[in-house]
Amino acid sequence: MARRRRPERGVSAARAGRGAPLAKAPRRGLWRAGVLLVLLGLVVFAGVAYLQVTARPDGNPATVDVQIPRGASRDAVVRLIEGAHLTEHPTALDWVLKLSGAYAKVQAGVYTFPGNADALKIADVLKLPPAPASQLSLTLIPGETVWEAADRVAALGIGSADAVVALAADHGRVAGLGVPVGPPRDPRPDGVGQTYLEGFLFPETYFLDVDATATDAVERAVAHFATVWERLRTRWRSDLLAVRARYHLSELDLVTMASLVEAEAQDPGEAARIAGVFYNRLEKGMRLQTDPTLMYRSDRQGRAPTKADRLDATNPYNTYAIPGLPPGPICSPGEGALVAALRPERHDLLYFVAMRDGTGRHAFAKTLQDHNANVDRYLK
Repeated sequence: MARRRRPERGVSAARAGRGAPLAKAPRRGLWRAGVLLVLLGLVVFAGVAYLQVTARPDGNPATVDVQIPRGASRDAVVRLIEGAHLTEHPTALDWVLKLSGAYAKVQAGVYTFPGNADALKIADVLKLPPAPASQLSLTLIPGETVWEAADRVAALGIGSADAVVALAADHGRVAGLGVPVGPPRDPRPDGVGQTYLEGFLFPETYFLDVDATATDAVERAVAHFATVWERLRTRWRSDLLAVRARYHLSELDLVTMASLVEAEAQDPGEAARIAGVFYNRLEKGMRLQTDPTLMYRSDRQGRAPTKADRLDATNPYNTYAIPGLPPGPICSPGEGALVAALRPERHDLLYFVAMRDGTGRHAFAKTLQDHNANVDRYLK
């Protein structure tokens, strides 16, 4: 029987009749490389996750107290802990709290964490009963509406959101708190109740007794607004008098202007410039045409305005369809926006558009032609 010849050196295996297995070798190599890359990615992911879960904060005191309000959501719990500088990795903490079952154990009260606690230790602490809170903490945010403030009050368990909204709609009660509400307003054609409290719940953190009521919370916020507003009016008295005389504005109008500035000025450094644009447009008889006014309805919060919204003349807050300022504020202005309303930047700008580049800043223009060019550049 003839012996099978071995391929000569330098002769390919394909020529020797053994080509099929070697033809598949590159595919097998690619498959193995892909598996290795996936495994490597899993190792890296696991390593990063481990580092985030076991990361310990620096610079904290020995212990850190965090108050969890009644009805706090999972997201709120993580944000409160993050706000106390106990974690820089909220997503990793969220996963740990889910997987450990800590979320199911969280109660309203004060939790005391070691200042250097990692995510695992935070989960352990949250599984224990908290200390009863000696005070309730209410934080009102600049730019939020009275409806959002009502939800924050309700989250403390000291009253319902509906009760706060009903108080806000009561002209006599709000006027009794010292708010310059102006005359009673006609019912809104869109069916949304009036909100005389809007703009006068000063954004700040308030500490309330555990037996406080929703009315107590409202009175505290209104009283603090009055204190801040009086301080600003005294400090900038000449500016206040000049603005009121030049534009024929009431106290309510000034706070309304501040709320428009707050709603538009994502970058605080632009507040006075934006106020200047609004004042320039008022002086020239131009409509303010500011989008946040279109959305000042409890059923429109959080969505973008539409063309129909801009054409809706039944909305008394529609600054596209109706000239002048809206009937009242559209949100809670912070101190910076209040100052901007008193001390607007002097310029001849009439338009601005959001640049949408992540900075929160705007492109300003003197002419409609330049403004349209900015719109084409940043919005199309």
